[in-house]
Amino acid sequence: IFSHQITAIHVSLAFNIDVKAKEIYEGKKEDYFGYKVAQFGSGTNNCPSLAHGCNENSYLNSVCYKISDQLVQVSQFIPDFQECTKKTVDLVFLFDGSGSMREDEFTRNKYFINDIMDSLKNTSIKFAAVQFSSTYRKVFDFNDYEAGRALDKLKAEQHMKTLTNTHKALRFVLEDIMENPASGASRDATKVLVLITDGDPSDTDRHGIINTYDEKSIIRFVIGVRYVTLDRFTSISSAPTEKYAFKIENYDGLKGILENFQKRIFKIEGEDQSFGPSLYNNDALVLGSVGYKSWQGALQEFHDQTKKTIEDPHMQNDSYMGYSLAVGEKNKNPLYFSGAPRFNHTGLVVLFKVVEEARTVIYRESGKQIGSYFGAELCLLDINSDSDTDFLLVGAPMLYHPQQKREGQVYVYELTDKVMELKFKLDMTASMGRFGTTISSLADLNGDGLRDVAVGAPLEDDNRGAVYIYLGDRHTGIRKTVSQRIMGNTVRAGLRFFGQAIDGGINLKDDRLPDIVIGSQGSAVVLRSRPVVNVTAHLSFSPKEISIEKIDCVGKMSENLPMVTLTVCFEMVETTRKKTELNITYTFNVDPMRQTYRGFVEDMEKARIFTSTTLLTATSTCLNHTMYMPKCVKDTYSPLVIKFNFSQVDSESGFSILNIDSKKTAGVEIPFEKQCAKNDTCIAELEVDFNFTTPTLLVMDNNYINIIMKLSNHGDDSYNTSLIMYYPEGLSFSWMTVKESTRPILHGCDGLDGVYNKTICGISLPVYRSRSAVSHTAHSTHSHLHTQLVNLQKLP
Repeated sequence: IFSHQITAIHVSLAFNIDVKAKEIYEGKKEDYFGYKVAQFGSGTNNCPSLAHGCNENSYLNSVCYKISDQLVQVSQFIPDFQECTKKTVDLVFLFDGSGSMREDEFTRNKYFINDIMDSLKNTSIKFAAVQFSSTYRKVFDFNDYEAGRALDKLKAEQHMKTLTNTHKALRFVLEDIMENPASGASRDATKVLVLITDGDPSDTDRHGIINTYDEKSIIRFVIGVRYVTLDRFTSISSAPTEKYAFKIENYDGLKGILENFQKRIFKIEGEDQSFGPSLYNNDALVLGSVGYKSWQGALQEFHDQTKKTIEDPHMQNDSYMGYSLAVGEKNKNPLYFSGAPRFNHTGLVVLFKVVEEARTVIYRESGKQIGSYFGAELCLLDINSDSDTDFLLVGAPMLYHPQQKREGQVYVYELTDKVMELKFKLDMTASMGRFGTTISSLADLNGDGLRDVAVGAPLEDDNRGAVYIYLGDRHTGIRKTVSQRIMGNTVRAGLRFFGQAIDGGINLKDDRLPDIVIGSQGSAVVLRSRPVVNVTAHLSFSPKEISIEKIDCVGKMSENLPMVTLTVCFEMVETTRKKTELNITYTFNVDPMRQTYRGFVEDMEKARIFTSTTLLTATSTCLNHTMYMPKCVKDTYSPLVIKFNFSQVDSESGFSILNIDSKKTAGVEIPFEKQCAKNDTCIAELEVDFNFTTPTLLVMDNNYINIIMKLSNHGDDSYNTSLIMYYPEGLSFSWMTVKESTRPILHGCDGLDGVYNKTICGISLPVYRSRSAVSHTAHSTHSHLHTQLVNLQKLP
């Protein structure tokens, strides 16, 4: 338990738990140090569970203290503290001596009885023993046990070796041992029978002896050996059978059930009242009472000097209601939530509405898997800290995922006026870690104004333990993805069950940053959080367009030209209002979706990707970088694409941490200059003319047809301009040369597969500039072998 004087701080608290800056407080494991942890301010009431021994049992009881900021106890309140009272227990062993049992097995029977008596010799239990077969025989009674004669009589007892008349022997035990003062029986003692047999009863219950045992509330254990059919002993053993009837394959197995049997006898000897968690509702103290009414469980509400017991009428025995407890409020109406993790073997959460003096069940939510311990942990979430409970988180730490071989799950419910609506489930543990053993509402970690959550998995990583941090979400309570996983072994080697208790609601150090206290076996760990920084990046460029005047694919093309200045400005906002700095790395990626990129940042390696680092210390930091391009860029039509991203360099060791919600990417598209009369819409005015160099053609080998073509652009820039030439079959295009032009012009001509009368020539791709003109001479040859004279004319 930790105490600290704090003041109200009207700021958002930071994100990211620092596992290196920690404080570890040690205590004795046998005192359950670290079993519960809590943060609180001066004068806070706290009700931890206090462990105390009762013979070989350990009982956990809530003892409520009011403590000053100097850890001085101001007052205390002990609600029905469970004293180590001892009930007198009269226990009779009724053991089988029939002929189906070998002599060595009969001897093991006696050894087992001796071991039980020896292990329970310092308790309030008295013992007697009866052997039965066709008839019965008292071995020793309670007087013999108290006088110290029992062991000698047990050793001297001879094997009877006949039938198995069980019901007849049960009647003798009741009348002549358990209810006979002459045998040393106590009138107010709890009566217990332990039947050890290797055969089904040979007789019937003609006298209704089992009903008599039930009416007198006599507890009956049955230990069946070898071929015994336990179904035949359903009525003889107490209910439920799985708790009071044992089956072993041979008498060697008696040792295996010794410890289990001892624990059950201890429960009979001790009180059946045990208190669980405790919370305050205004000035009323609410406690979970799991041992109430044969462990059905209940809630106990204390106000001034009065006590109110709150029950669920549908609760079953051994449900453990009150094992977990949460007190909330919806629309100014108090609500009590209680978990019963053993209800119907699947678990249950019960919602009580508090109206004046009435405490009414208004909703029940059941678990789905047997043995999952659904409801073992409850956590209410007031997501926006407006005093209205928004979400309920329910732990099922023993829910098993067979395919993933993982253990534990957390259910997130949204609370409406009357029901709990399941939003989603979390099962993030990496192994059999019992994820959801503890769930704690934390202070706002990332500065978004919403409370966050920690979930413990104390058995993860070979019982070293782990804690998972989830950020709050206004619509779903918490986010579905974990923001941080804290492994106990990384905090300090040797920690065990790290995460068995968690609390993180306030700041303990007056540094405006929240702290989290995490319990482990024999220690409590205080972890500090680091300042959170929100960073946004704005990317701009100058000039607004890439000039195309210097782009030339005719001359020297290996030259690189500085074309654009890229400016990135980082805006840093400290959510904790605490002066800080942040070391980041950032990257430019040029034309990331193109196979061939058209530029690069800086003139060093001429690579598509450029990376650099910088230290942010001011609210705004702007950096300039030069963008280079080769002199020959064939595509000046589509814009140049720049993608930008950044991240923190030292996220593990830095003083501050970059908020995971910061948008870490940016991008721009830089257009190329376009000479268009109307905004970005270019309207070209192309004119083409051609003529022959001679009016006639002498068709013969190695003679060519020469055509002069002139292409003029009187309008805006023309993109992807082509000349298409058609000619009759028998002619074949050879090549084309530039005769004259107003500026350097490139061209390229390609034929078409299977087409012999057409050729397409691209002119100054991708842009044929405004007010440009070029004359080409196209050379064609013929495919005829004989000589003839052909007249040439241009068709209109």
